[in-house]
Amino acid sequence: MTDFFYQTYLYFTMALSTQNLWFFIAFFFPFVILLELPFYLINLIYVIRGWLRIHFNNQQQPTFHPLISVVITAYSESKEELEISLRSVVEQLYCGKIEVLFVIDDAKRNYQTVYSMKQLALKYQNIQNCSIRIIEKKTRGGHASSMNLGLKMARGEILVMIDADTSIDNLTLIKITKHFTDPNVIAVSGAIRVRNWRETFLTKLQALEYMIGIQLGRFGLTEINITNNISGAFGVFRTQFLRQIGGWMSGTAEDLDLTLRIHAYCRRYPQFRIVNEPESIAWTAAPNTLRRLLKQRMRWDGDLYYIYIRRHWRMFSSKIMGGKKMFLLSWYALYYQLILPFLILLYYLYLLLHFDFSTMLAISIIVYSYYLITTTFLFIVFLLLVSERPKQDLKLIGWIVITPIYQQFIRTMAAVFITNEIFFKGHQDTTMAPWWVIRKSK
Repeated sequence: MTDFFYQTYLYFTMALSTQNLWFFIAFFFPFVILLELPFYLINLIYVIRGWLRIHFNNQQQPTFHPLISVVITAYSESKEELEISLRSVVEQLYCGKIEVLFVIDDAKRNYQTVYSMKQLALKYQNIQNCSIRIIEKKTRGGHASSMNLGLKMARGEILVMIDADTSIDNLTLIKITKHFTDPNVIAVSGAIRVRNWRETFLTKLQALEYMIGIQLGRFGLTEINITNNISGAFGVFRTQFLRQIGGWMSGTAEDLDLTLRIHAYCRRYPQFRIVNEPESIAWTAAPNTLRRLLKQRMRWDGDLYYIYIRRHWRMFSSKIMGGKKMFLLSWYALYYQLILPFLILLYYLYLLLHFDFSTMLAISIIVYSYYLITTTFLFIVFLLLVSERPKQDLKLIGWIVITPIYQQFIRTMAAVFITNEIFFKGHQDTTMAPWWVIRKSK
């Protein structure tokens, strides 16, 4: 055992010596140097620009208070989940009128969800400037079908889409409405956070992942007019525009599909744009067990390949997306989300086949140290420039020590899930819609 630790220490010090350091960096970190660090730098620059724009512009009180339709899509959620979602909407501090549409998929089978929702509608029926309607879909059509029905029934000028296991801060509608005073704003992306972050160590790690990987990244990318995704759990749209482009397509990953179609539309009509509102916060329930987490990521990662490669590969063209947007979307979508997981998997296989365990451990410690430093730095940037509740978020700082290991595990598993999609079309096994809908999707 002593020899093992000595060998590990010896290789570790050799790798960090002056004559070997640059060779080690060039051999093991070429993709980090050429692709990761430049992306972090670009995103950081635009995060700073966004922070300066928000904090040094004159913030006027909004005088625009249109009717807002909030569509909450439900399937088989509990009464507690439904009430958390509904209460977060009816307790908004928004001055205008709010229309809440609860769309319940497969209502004939989910009669308990329907019954619970009717009880809640009676409980909150006397809320001023807020009406509640329950829309029962007797047969199952899937998530996209529920959203399209909500879009069809909505009367508001602004449409807010929320999943039934998602809640929003009480200033959210005020924060998003101000952007629609500009007639060229067609959609607003908000921030998604983990509501149950206190439950397990996995929910804590996911909370950090959402802050650094999603919220911070989206804040910077939107400053370049490249919103990577308007989440299906919480998205805001101009109702008439959404009807004009046909709403959501059936199948899986309908939120990413819609985002790409909006980007292509904005290429033809460049006056239109998507904006990000970092202070419009939605809270979602994250998987609290490893099995549920892997099941979620199997769907997410497989859907990325399905949407980017199978359905929308033609969109990675400067004619459709525009040069800058195509380049940055390719950098983020193709490299980070599809190629990087395989590079990491191949990297570990190479270490396993060509080095003994002590050498592999020494190299892994160096890689871990790099990701620990970058993750800590990005978390500090998030706390200082993006977070609307830094004192609460600071409680998670101790979990950053585990985050690099969690990230490498998730990325390695992503390679497995993408492979499953490539060879077995895993998106067809999703639970987001019935099989007869999924099989007919393009």
